[in-house]
Amino acid sequence: MGLKLFAHLGGVAFALYRKDRERALRNLALAFPQSDPMIHAAMAKGCFRALGRNAFDALRLSYLSKERILALCTVEGEDHLRKARDAGRGVIALTGHIGCWELLAAYFSCKGYKVSVIYRDIKDKKLDSLLVGVRRRHGIASIPRGASAVSAFKVLKRGEILALLIDQDIDVDGIFVPFFGVPAHTPRGAAAFALRSGAPIVPLAIHMQPGGNHHITVLPALEAPPESLGENERIDELTKRCALAVEKLVRIYPQQWVWFHDRWRKWLGDGCGAAAREPLLERESRGEGSWV
Repeated sequence: MGLKLFAHLGGVAFALYRKDRERALRNLALAFPQSDPMIHAAMAKGCFRALGRNAFDALRLSYLSKERILALCTVEGEDHLRKARDAGRGVIALTGHIGCWELLAAYFSCKGYKVSVIYRDIKDKKLDSLLVGVRRRHGIASIPRGASAVSAFKVLKRGEILALLIDQDIDVDGIFVPFFGVPAHTPRGAAAFALRSGAPIVPLAIHMQPGGNHHITVLPALEAPPESLGENERIDELTKRCALAVEKLVRIYPQQWVWFHDRWRKWLGDGCGAAAREPLLERESRGEGSWV
């Protein structure tokens, strides 16, 4: 009943929040230019409804037991994460705002992994405090974005998991790399932590299934760029690989990604000017879906 109610609330949000709805439709048209607008509309509404369902399970983490959390999820590819952890240099768990990402961290913490997450403060202080408290309840440490990098490096030095989300266009050090074929400003932090600590990057994501349970997909650790490149070149190349890995995870179940986020704002915004937008408009008019 809770899942149905929150899915309905997501549908209501789709109808009421015009700017978010239009942004989701625009982003879906950029990512899937060959799809019919009716498909974009269905995916956008599905995105809002899926967010409502996943928000319900995120809120339930405030009282769900360890046993219930473990029973809610199945996992594919956990050996990739275990192998990376056993190497002893820590692991950077790379994901995005996909599915119930709070449950993803809680699941692995309940399985005995030591997990810390780097997160961005939410403007609503009560909600921010609630989420930090829920993570603490399940043994997850929270490291605010912008805090000293020393805390993050200590996590890796202890051989633990440092979770990062890199799928949003925020005002941090980053570069433009392809994301669904369109240049997207992507944080370089995950790649920098990995190359400077020696920790492998393991991409993973969680998706709610039709029956209400969740399935976790863990991909193999990303290959580090050759050492013959300079440090900045290696960070940039690894950042590109990170973005492609997150895109691969989003494509598993596209409706469970936050399409209403302004992912391509720096590329499409006023800072880039009309000259930067024209190639994208041309590409859309030709029905082409890749950026070179």
